Amino acid sequence: MHSQQPASTTPEITTPESLTPLIRLPAALRPPARGADRQPAGPVSFLLGVDGGGTKTTAAVLDLRRAALSTFTAGPSNPDVNGLDVAAESITEAVRGALDAAGASAGDLGGAVLAIASADSEENQAALRDRLPHLARVEHVLVLNDVVAAWAAGTLGRPGVAVISGTGSNTLGVAADGRTWRCGGWGHLLGDEGSGHWIGLEGIRAAVAFRDGRAPWSAIVPRLLTFYGLSQVEDVDDLVYTTLDKSGIAAFAAEVAAAAAGGGQDGADAGDGGGDRSDEVARGILAEAGRLLAEQTLTAITRTGLTGDFPVAMVGGAFRSGPAFLDAFTAHVTAGSPGARFVWPTISPATGAVLLAARLTATEQLVDWSTLAAAPEPAPAAHSVR
Repeated sequence: MHSQQPASTTPEITTPESLTPLIRLPAALRPPARGADRQPAGPVSFLLGVDGGGTKTTAAVLDLRRAALSTFTAGPSNPDVNGLDVAAESITEAVRGALDAAGASAGDLGGAVLAIASADSEENQAALRDRLPHLARVEHVLVLNDVVAAWAAGTLGRPGVAVISGTGSNTLGVAADGRTWRCGGWGHLLGDEGSGHWIGLEGIRAAVAFRDGRAPWSAIVPRLLTFYGLSQVEDVDDLVYTTLDKSGIAAFAAEVAAAAAGGGQDGADAGDGGGDRSDEVARGILAEAGRLLAEQTLTAITRTGLTGDFPVAMVGGAFRSGPAFLDAFTAHVTAGSPGARFVWPTISPATGAVLLAARLTATEQLVDWSTLAAAPEPAPAAHSVR
């Protein structure tokens, strides 16, 4: 006789339609209804926004009285990559630096939004807040995934899509009714398609494939040797497996883009198959990166029900990789969603987090976000605990 198994409490997922969003916007952060005019609950002088990832953490403090923005950048703060303690230390350093630059203290803050990579779960968010006691006195504080700040920066918090392609990649769509859909953001082992890391790794793979004799020569090959200081392609495996981290591989994306733009490197032998064919390999990598990002973008558009004219914000350095990348991305998105309007962010993700803090405290309407720029950051120094 078989023992009876306990009933599962996990919802059964059998079709794409039964999937639920990975990120949900709190009601206070959803795009405001047309004509809505919320009033601040009380006087607010300073707001804080933080954008943190695996490379750096930037805090921005907005003085609402003077419409002045002060920023400070510290080390990495991705809790999954760097650990919770390191993440909290970087956030604390960045926040204190920005507060000092603004001439304020944590007690002066009316609201704060911390947009941190990998801060998806309530457990991660609570664990970070527990390690930031200096923000305990702030009445309105939210910890969110960093893609939410990218959306706010790219669309100024309006319905649309933010597509991040930097070292990694991620996509977030937000509809007028607050529906959200995140696509991507799984990290370099499971995803990051179309990112700088993906492009850099595909470039390295192209050189290895040439060394195997199963792929054509490419201008990527001499660039690989020069960029990493190698004498032969076969030395790259030790470098990848023992030395390079995610950022070190992503850095090679710029060399792939250069090969796509200009063919062979100076001194390369055209008789080795350089020129047009070498360009084709690099251009093919960039075009596929753009297509993969477009696939994520169209998924976010479909799942949120975005229609008509709406912005698709392109965030991150990989979008500067050249026409092979950008043309493929925009063409594929436009084919699936003709109403998409491609825009570059006018404010930084850290300032996008400040915008969300303003929305949280009903002070968003007091600022002209499209013209807000930060003052130059001060040089790193020891900051007092406030």
